Order: sequence, then structure tokens, then C-alpha cells
Amino acid sequence: MAKKSLANQTLKKKSMLHKVANLSGEFQHEVTQEMVEESKVSELPEDVKKGIQYLPDEKLLDDPLNKEYYSDLEVEQLSLTMKKYGFQGVILAYPCGDDTYMIESGHRRRLAGRQAGLTEFPVLLTEPPKHLWERRIRLLGANLHGRGEGSPLEKARIAQGLYESHKDEIEFKRKENLLTDNEITALNQLVALDMELTDKTVEKYRRLLNLIPELQSMADSGKYPWSYLAEASNLSSEKQNELVRLILEREEKGRNSASNAWIKNIISKLKLNQMAESAEEITEEKSVSRVRRKNGTKVVIKSAKELHEVLDKDALFKKAELPVVIDTLESLKKSIEAKIDELSNKI
Repeated sequence: MAKKSLANQTLKKKSMLHKVANLSGEFQHEVTQEMVEESKVSELPEDVKKGIQYLPDEKLLDDPLNKEYYSDLEVEQLSLTMKKYGFQGVILAYPCGDDTYMIESGHRRRLAGRQAGLTEFPVLLTEPPKHLWERRIRLLGANLHGRGEGSPLEKARIAQGLYESHKDEIEFKRKENLLTDNEITALNQLVALDMELTDKTVEKYRRLLNLIPELQSMADSGKYPWSYLAEASNLSSEKQNELVRLILEREEKGRNSASNAWIKNIISKLKLNQMAESAEEITEEKSVSRVRRKNGTKVVIKSAKELHEVLDKDALFKKAELPVVIDTLESLKKSIEAKIDELSNKI
């Protein structure tokens, strides 16, 4: 039921620019993405035109937070279009002191306009954000759907930025007793609504930030399935480097390194290896720190019952896990045979 409710909210969600408009308190009409980015001022509704001011370029400031989330802006083609057809849409900005205005939507179009020789821009004024989390949410929301698809890593940075901002927002609202009944507080769900994605996809994007740089580059290249590479996020740096090596070796042999099934399978094996190595380390630590010797007979009998349950009956072994299972059983076999020989000599 909760999933269905979230899906309905996603379908009904307005442009994030509408949210910015509501926050500003300056106008009550709905401001659409097309109005802000594509429509000429002369084509805008009269009530919108009344709120527009033409400001000189030097009074407009790029929000430095913008560079944290977005790659270098490619504006050459947009600049050529503006030279031919003029500036389209409006810039959203709020006063930030000294007769200057901070841009929250329009960084790319303002830069393209500069290159096209424009010296002033149509600006729709909004009220300054009261909190850093509000500023981040407004900045990301207002620019979210106006920059094309964006690379996986760029989306990952946006998802993480929204996640951290909503976290601060919820904490603030809790502290001030501002949370309303039935308000969504699950952070991935809030980000999913902002980005119009599923919460699972949001989590996958965020995982990309836990990859080593080499895997991030692979995820961003489009040559490899980024959503599968994201599954390597909980591997150690050593295992992630091993994954890079295996992919490149496969590529050097002329095989299809971007195969979803192959990458999924190799990551699964690396995870199992990591778990096995971790278990061995814990066992070694326990054996070193153990003071009182265990009753070997009790341990053997207890373990034997559990092993017989698995080995003698029809237990499930996943195909991807078979190499690790076989290695473990081989190791166990050697230990059992060695112990049998040792104990036999004592009889």
C-alpha cells in the first residue's frame, strides 16, 4: 500500500519549480519548467511578466553550490541559438545583499547568454532561503530537469545532495515540531519524489559515490552497466580494484566486458570471497584471544549435526556461490583429515 501511495505521489508531483515558487511567496500562479526555460518573456502570462525584472549581468551571481553537483556546463550550441532567436525563458534568483542576486535556476542559460553577447537578463525574483538545506533543495530542484539526462555520477551527486538536505530538513522540523501528520520522512523516498525515480534507483545512484574512481569512470562511460557496478559499493577497495582488473583483462581478450550477467556474476563471487576472508579473520582473532580451550567433542558433535543437515539433504546452493562453497569444503576436508590422523595416533 505504501509503495502504491508513493507511486501516486510521484505521478502527481508538479515541477520542482512550482515548489520554488511557493517558497518564494512572491506569486501564487504555477510556474512551469517550460515557462522558465523555453518561453520568451513576451509569451508569458501577464501575471508572470509583472514579476520579471531585467537585471544587468554583473548583478547576477552563480551559486557556488551549483559546481558541487553539476559538471562543466556545455553552452556553445545554446549560445548559438540565443544569438539567432534571443534569450528564452527567465532566470530564478533571490536578493543576497549589496544589490546582487543569487541564481537558483538559470546558471547554464546565463552563461550561454553571456557568450551570445547579452548584458542583461529577465529575472523572476524569489525570496532568499532561510536555511542551507532549503537553499540546496531549491537549487537542485529548480535545475533538476533542465539539464538533460545527466551522467550516472552527476545523478549520484544530486541524489546524495538531496538526501543530505532532506535529512537536515527533517531534523529541523522535528526539533521545531513542524512535522505534519503523514509527512514522508524516509529520505530515499523524498529524493525519489524530487528526481521522479523509484527509491531503489535513488539508492543505486548513491552507491556510485562509494566506488573507487576507476569504477566511477567506468559507470559514467556508458560502456558498462552502471547499476550493476553500483552493486560493488560494499566491496573493499582491494576487491573493487580486483574487479577493475578482471574487467580490463576480459576486455583485452576481446570479450564483451559490458555483459550485465558477467559483471553481476563476478561481483557476486568477489562478495562471497570477501565474506569468506572476513570469516577467516574473525576465526583467527578468536583463536588468538581464546583463553579457555573449548570442549572439542561437543563442538564436533554439534557442528556435525548442522553439516549433515546441509550435506546429506537437498540443500540449495546458488550457482554463483559454488566456487566459494567448494573451496570451503575442500579446506574443511583437509582439516578433518588432519585431525583424524592426529587423534588416531592418540588411541
